[in-house]
Amino acid sequence: MEYLRGVSMLDKESLSNITNDPEGIIITALNVWTTSVMTMPWFHADVHAGNLLVLDDGRVGFIDFGIVGRVGEKTFEAVNDLSNALALGDYEGMAVALCKMGATDEEIDTVKFGKDIEKVLKTIADVQTEVTISGALDGTVTGSVALDENDVTNLVLKIVDVTEDNGLKLPREFGLLVKQSLYFDRYLKILAPELDVVGDARVELGGTKRYNDGRGSDPKDNVVIDVIV
Repeated sequence: MEYLRGVSMLDKESLSNITNDPEGIIITALNVWTTSVMTMPWFHADVHAGNLLVLDDGRVGFIDFGIVGRVGEKTFEAVNDLSNALALGDYEGMAVALCKMGATDEEIDTVKFGKDIEKVLKTIADVQTEVTISGALDGTVTGSVALDENDVTNLVLKIVDVTEDNGLKLPREFGLLVKQSLYFDRYLKILAPELDVVGDARVELGGTKRYNDGRGSDPKDNVVIDVIV
């Protein structure tokens, strides 16, 4: 086990002392996480700001793997379809992908389901960040940005409610994926508000190949993964 010295990804004041490229930092973190989802046997399922550190040397540290998820083949294929539909803004396509992922005993109205999904996704923009400004005795001012954990949880519950209202029961790993995606969505809006996630060549939104030998791809040089209990 290695001791990681760093700052929260949302501590913008401290982060500015480490790097002048916060956009590159969040892209690195996002690429590593999405790659783990798509190519590794398990993924970090609790990527809140306390578990993602920007280290003193500019690398990203993932800590506390107390909660992990595993994506089965059925869910993996559906997530690929869902990602494509998200990129196109195709809400009915998202509904079809979710139907492939879940279990149901009835016919699903994908048109209605798609409209319900659209309503939920539009509420994501309403998740607010909390900005804290504090002053020290020497006159320096520091600031930090935090996410409301309740807002993120409530959004996940809304998505679950919509799927269940449409007669669909999704696997547990999908809920874990959604929650982590919401965390990254807020990090991107704070650290890289102008970034086009779909169009930017630096962003690797996973792949279509699974690594069944459990090894996945080679670890990146600018990332440290540690387990802290």
